[in-house]
Amino acid sequence: MTRGVLVGRRPAPGEVADAYDAVVIGSGAGGLTTAVCLARQGRRVAVFEQHYTAGGYTHAYRRRGWEWDVGIHYVGQLAPREPVRVLSDYLTGGALRWAPLGDPYDEYRLGGEVHRAPVGFDAYRAGLIARFPAERAGIEALFRLIARCRATMPALALGRLSGPVARRLARLLRAAAVPPEALRPAREVVAGLVRDERLRQAVLTPSVLLLADSSSRLPFFLLAVLFEHFRTGAWYPVGGSAAIARALAEPVRAAGGEVFVRTPVARITLDGTRATGVVLADGTRVRAPVVVSAAGAHHTYRTLLPRPSGAAPEPDPLEGLRNGYPFVLLFLGLDGDPAELGLPRHNLMVTDGDCDAFFDAGAGKGVLDGGTGPAPGGGPAGGGLPAGSAAPTSGLFLSFSCAKDPTWTARHPGRSTGEILAFVDPELFAPFRGSRWRDRDPEYLALKAALTERLLDRLYRELPRTRGRVAYHELGTPLTAEHFAGWPGGSLYGLAKDVAAFGDGHGPGLADRLRPRTAHEGLYLSGQDVLAGGFMGAVTGGLLAAHEALDRRGRARLWTGLLASATGRSRGASDLA
Repeated sequence: MTRGVLVGRRPAPGEVADAYDAVVIGSGAGGLTTAVCLARQGRRVAVFEQHYTAGGYTHAYRRRGWEWDVGIHYVGQLAPREPVRVLSDYLTGGALRWAPLGDPYDEYRLGGEVHRAPVGFDAYRAGLIARFPAERAGIEALFRLIARCRATMPALALGRLSGPVARRLARLLRAAAVPPEALRPAREVVAGLVRDERLRQAVLTPSVLLLADSSSRLPFFLLAVLFEHFRTGAWYPVGGSAAIARALAEPVRAAGGEVFVRTPVARITLDGTRATGVVLADGTRVRAPVVVSAAGAHHTYRTLLPRPSGAAPEPDPLEGLRNGYPFVLLFLGLDGDPAELGLPRHNLMVTDGDCDAFFDAGAGKGVLDGGTGPAPGGGPAGGGLPAGSAAPTSGLFLSFSCAKDPTWTARHPGRSTGEILAFVDPELFAPFRGSRWRDRDPEYLALKAALTERLLDRLYRELPRTRGRVAYHELGTPLTAEHFAGWPGGSLYGLAKDVAAFGDGHGPGLADRLRPRTAHEGLYLSGQDVLAGGFMGAVTGGLLAAHEALDRRGRARLWTGLLASATGRSRGASDLA
C-alpha cells in the first residue's frame, strides 16, 4: 500500500490526550465537516477513525501502482457562490480545488437507448422535448415542479434543528414553499405528468441508481434535489478524492486537534444522560464535553451507547427505519492512458430499460445477469451465483476518475483506473456474515469471481476498447464495506431515504427522530443519517451537528464565516482570527 494517498495518522503510545474540547467518531465527510466547523471556533478536536485512512466514503486507496476512489465520483453546486463551493472554501480556506467534468456530466444507456445529461435546466428541458415532442407540456410541468421543490431540503434541514425559532422557520418555509408533490413517491408524481414510459425511465433512472431505491419509495423532492444539484454541472476534486480529507484535516490540526486513524472507539461514556467522552478499543479513556458520532445512527445507538438499565426501556429511534441497499464495487486497473482507452469524463449509468425492477422485486439473487434469464450452467449459477437467477439488475454505474482528475496523467502515466458499482440483494452475502476479512469461505470467493466475470463482460460491451487492457481488478462486497466503513449490511447511504423516513407532508417522518441533537446531553449525530445521503447530505449533516454543538457565540461566528465565504470576503481562515 503506497503511503502517499493515506490521510491521518496512527497515534503514538500515550499521544492521545486525556481530554479534548470535542471528540468526533468517524472521519467521513460529515464527521470532518463537524470537526472543522468546531475547530474554526477555537475548539481542540480529536477525530477517531477505525480505518487505516481518513475520509470514509471519500477516501482513496492504492494497490500495485493503481489508485481508486471508493465513493466520490462527482459533486455538484460548485459554481461561484453555490452552496457546496461556499462550504468547501469555508472549510478548507480555498485549498481544495475542483475540476469541472464538462458537458454532458452523465450518460444513461437504458435498454440500448442513449441519453445524455447536459448542463443547465434549459438545455436539459430542450433535449427532452426534442426527443419526446408529444410530451412537451408534461416536460415543462416537470421542470416547473422541480424548481418549486428547491426549498424542501432547507425546510427539512431547519426542522432537524432544536430551538423554537428554527422549528417555526421550518414550519413557515414548509407551508409557503414546499409543494405537496415534494414528499410523494417520485414514480407517482412523474407518471402524473408524462405518459411515455421511455421518458419516465429517462427522468427516473438517475435518482434510482444514485440514491439506491425504487422510485416508488423515493420522495419526489430527492429527484428534484439531484436535478438542482447538477444544474450548473459537476466537478471532481483535483488530485483525487483523498484531497478532500487531506484539506479538511489541516484546520483541525491548526486548532491543536488531530485526525487519528486505526483508532476505533469501543463505546461512548455517559454520566446519567450526559455524554462525557469515549473509550477507545485499546481501553484509553478520553473526556470531552462534546461527543459527535459520524459513524451512522445504527452503530451509534446499537453499539456505541451503553444499553439502558431499568424497567422502562428507552424509545428506539431506529424503529421502523430500513437499511439502505448494499452494493458491490469492482475496481479496475487498466494498461493505457484514459484517452487511449476512450474512457469518458462523464459517468455511465446502464440499465435494461427498467430502473426500478431490481428494487421492486425485492432485489433477487441474480443481480448482475442483465435481466435476461437464468444464469448459465447447471450448478451454482455462473460458477458462484445461486442457480435459477433471473432477476433484473440494479443497473450499473461506471466511473473513471482517471479521466476526471487533471493531475492523473502526470501522476500515473500510461495507467488508468475505474469503478463499476451495482446494488445487490441484501441476502446475497448473508451466508458469509461473521467471517473475517482476508479469511473468507471459498464459496464467498467463488461468488466474488462470478460477479466479477459478469461486471467485466458488461464493461467490454459498453466500452469495447477496454477489452484485453484490464491488468488488475478486485471486487469490494457488502462485507468489505461493513468491515472498513462500519455500515451494517454494507449500505452505501446508511439508512434508507424513503417516503416513510421523510413523512408525507402531513405528519413527521420516521427519520425526524434522528436529529443532530440527541436525547443525551452533549452527544450529537453527524453525517448521512441526519438528513440525506451522498456527499452533500453528509456535509449538511456535519454542518447541522456543528451548529447544535456550539454555543450561541460559536454559532454566530460559524454562520458569519459562511456568509463571508459566500460573499468572497473570506477564504475560510479561523473565525477567531
